[in-house]
Amino acid sequence: MSIRTPVTLIALACSVIESETAISSEFADSLMLAKSYQGEELNSHYLVSEKFDGVRAIWDGKNLRTRGGIALTAPHLFTDQLPKFAIEGELWAGRGKYSQVQKTVLDEIPDGSDWSTITFLVFDRIDSISTFEDRYASLLLWKTNSGSNAHQIQIVEQLPFQSNAQLKSQLQQVTDQDGEGLVVRHKHAVYVSGRSDLMFKIKIHQDAEARVIGYKPGNGKYQSLVGALHVESASGMRFYIGNGLTDEQRRHPPKLGTEITYRYNGTTENGVPRFARFLRERKVH
Repeated sequence: MSIRTPVTLIALACSVIESETAISSEFADSLMLAKSYQGEELNSHYLVSEKFDGVRAIWDGKNLRTRGGIALTAPHLFTDQLPKFAIEGELWAGRGKYSQVQKTVLDEIPDGSDWSTITFLVFDRIDSISTFEDRYASLLLWKTNSGSNAHQIQIVEQLPFQSNAQLKSQLQQVTDQDGEGLVVRHKHAVYVSGRSDLMFKIKIHQDAEARVIGYKPGNGKYQSLVGALHVESASGMRFYIGNGLTDEQRRHPPKLGTEITYRYNGTTENGVPRFARFLRERKVH
């Protein structure tokens, strides 16, 4: 795993130097990704933040894109608040409002009223070889200097902790408030492409994506409706998901080939997700 080569080398010692050079959209294809937490011992060398269920986005200094590189047409009133350097974060409208965010940011003609409900929760800058601790400090300083000129841009709070037990308590608190989970980053981690050994996502439940390949007819009260979606995971595992579907979704299920997100609790001995339940269609890549 190689360290990301920055377009502009920026020394961060609690100071911000803004680059006039826009970062290439290659960042959309080579982001730093968190590993799923598997019980590793974490300590005070890490910082923790909430994991927000929004649309992950990259601002390269001039353009806003999704994680997969899809260009987003945001109104100038929104983009004028963003810094001149490259950052990434989540476009967010509140817990449980992913569909609202997705619909808003994918509109080819941006609706200023809808975009006024969107906040860009920034959790990293991707143009520096500095440590995460210093990158975070530079974001806070930029935000302080920007003041009310960047009211829709928020820096995700990164907090210290002392033990796994403290993390477990915080995870339960976030989950009880309908949050998705936590993200833990090592203070000294540099920005790298791909899965990092120094960043973990922690959830009580596990989420994954699958593709709809068919339907199982319903019975009983779901007679003449869809009883379950027949799906295929990225690994080729095929199984059914019936839980989590609303009556409307059973009448008008996701189309064949649609990518969906589902939630589950571990797997069986054969690798089939246990207690799989539908969350939503996944239209942003």
